[in-house]
Amino acid sequence: MQFTDDFTKIYGKHSFKMGFEIQHVRFSTLQPGWSRGQFDFNGQFTDISKNNGGDLGIAQFLLTPTASTVGGVNDVGGTDQVFASNISTTDDGKNYFALYLQDDWKVNRKLTLNLGLRWDYFGLIYELYGRQANWVPYGPPTGKPMFLIPSGFNQSDLSSSFTSQLAADKIELKIGGYGKGLGRAQKNNFAPRFGFAYQVSPKFVARGGIGMFYNSFENQGYGPNDGENYPFVFNFSWSNTNDWTPLGSNPLVNPNPWTGCPTAGPGGVATLDSGFSCISLTPKAVNASGLGLQGLSFAFQTPYTIAGNFTLQYQLTPTLSAQAAYVTTQARHLQTGIGANNVRQILPAGTATSPFVPFPGFGGGSYQATVGSSSYNGLQTKIEKQFTDGLNFLGTYTWSKTLSDANDLLNGNNLGGYRAVDVPGFGIGKDRGLAVFDIRNVFHLSGGYALPFGKGKHYMGDSGTLANALFGGWSVNAIVTLEGGQPVTGLHIDSNRKLSWLGNPAAFTQPCVLGGSPGATVPKPNSVPGCIPLNGFGALGGGLSTFTSPGFHRLDFSTFKYFKVSERFTMQFRAEFFNILNHPNFNAPGFGGNGVVAVPNSTNFLPGSNSSFGEIGSTRDAPYDPRQIQFALKLYY
Repeated sequence: MQFTDDFTKIYGKHSFKMGFEIQHVRFSTLQPGWSRGQFDFNGQFTDISKNNGGDLGIAQFLLTPTASTVGGVNDVGGTDQVFASNISTTDDGKNYFALYLQDDWKVNRKLTLNLGLRWDYFGLIYELYGRQANWVPYGPPTGKPMFLIPSGFNQSDLSSSFTSQLAADKIELKIGGYGKGLGRAQKNNFAPRFGFAYQVSPKFVARGGIGMFYNSFENQGYGPNDGENYPFVFNFSWSNTNDWTPLGSNPLVNPNPWTGCPTAGPGGVATLDSGFSCISLTPKAVNASGLGLQGLSFAFQTPYTIAGNFTLQYQLTPTLSAQAAYVTTQARHLQTGIGANNVRQILPAGTATSPFVPFPGFGGGSYQATVGSSSYNGLQTKIEKQFTDGLNFLGTYTWSKTLSDANDLLNGNNLGGYRAVDVPGFGIGKDRGLAVFDIRNVFHLSGGYALPFGKGKHYMGDSGTLANALFGGWSVNAIVTLEGGQPVTGLHIDSNRKLSWLGNPAAFTQPCVLGGSPGATVPKPNSVPGCIPLNGFGALGGGLSTFTSPGFHRLDFSTFKYFKVSERFTMQFRAEFFNILNHPNFNAPGFGGNGVVAVPNSTNFLPGSNSSFGEIGSTRDAPYDPRQIQFALKLYY
């Protein structure tokens, strides 16, 4: 639901505008982990023990658990793995309010000023029926770890395992007291704007402006989403302990819902026939050990950008103009996933991290905070010729640089993850680098030219019908695209000889394995042959290093021919050539997606032992991107 109203008052040299906007946004999410459940039949009970080839699942599916008559294992059969989830719809809502005031002031015939102020309020996302919870590991409202649930929820519906785990990790459970949004929205979002236009001369104009713009996600999608949190959404999984013990038949070693269930299969085995009759899909049945929690910063700071430009435009001829502009966008308080159960010190290679996380009883989960930032600075130029004498064209060139330490909430980030977000002196700032969409140089040229041949043209203006049909009415068009490559960060093997996303300051040199006790780590000399002894920030890869993937180069060309059929009808013949030079535009090493598969190990760097390192296996804008030619006839009337 949306309601807006605007007012305009012209008073002398001033044009005043003001208005307001009210929105109530509703959006729902329904995405259970397994659409209620999943039964797996992997062939473990019908294949050779400890040598499961994975191709006898159908035989296992058809096998009915039966007591052995020859002294073997009883009741072999049924499923060897079961997943289940409740189905809970998250019905989210959000309120938005805005006011603005603007004055367009024509100071004189050469100078115009634009002055404005806007106020925005983005209410917190809340679940309409109170079905969300917020995990607050630190900071407001109390400075202590808290798990918040809206009022109206009965604490007795929580599993004893969950409440015990909260107490063990010193997390306070709070039901009610913080509204449905379970946080605090920012209310002082005042955004000033300023712009000007000045006519230096009849052919020369200067324009510029700077403004502050608040914005916030309308919705969070499936994740991050506090409605996808325990105790409102939960998943279960059970699996057999070995290749010969059916799921459900050994309750002492592997407790599960089929133990003692009257509707279980023969011998208490989990079968497809028993379905979910033995599974209690309630939050009270959840074992909280390792449970992942989701959270959003309690004191939510509204993300904003400061955008500005300074533009000079000059008229070279009556039909030709040139323009150059400096453009900048600085974004702050970007929402990004930093996690809350992170190690807070550098550990030796191979050290188990569970004893060094602040909440060892819970899994990683997710935690979103408005701590990210980005910056864009660019020089944008343009030259444009309007259509005269059969010719028109538009050429643009941009040189820019984009840096960021924030990830894309729904599609990952340009870093692959943060290295040491909670280690003192590191944070997310050490992972600031070129954004994945950064392209340093971009040149585009497009245009068309109507050839000056044929009747009424500069050449062959008095040609006859046959000559005009052959040589008149032709035009050519072209589009040229030249772009630099996008940054690729990482591509090296870490000290454990595993692929790592970390940037390495010494190209592809390898840091040595860290040793010693936590907090006093030192590199072990030559722990990887030829390694570089680095510790501290250097051991984590130092500053991000990148190289540029292949650029994008393309020429599209077309030619048109017009035939005058009669006063009412005109025919156009079109010959169009896409990527006429048949030039391939390659992806970066390791790229997979959009219907292509990455070259195996193309991002693994092991000196002298990986011949496929750096290989590229696909092109950018199509699986193969070949030259394409098409012909067409169009009738105009």
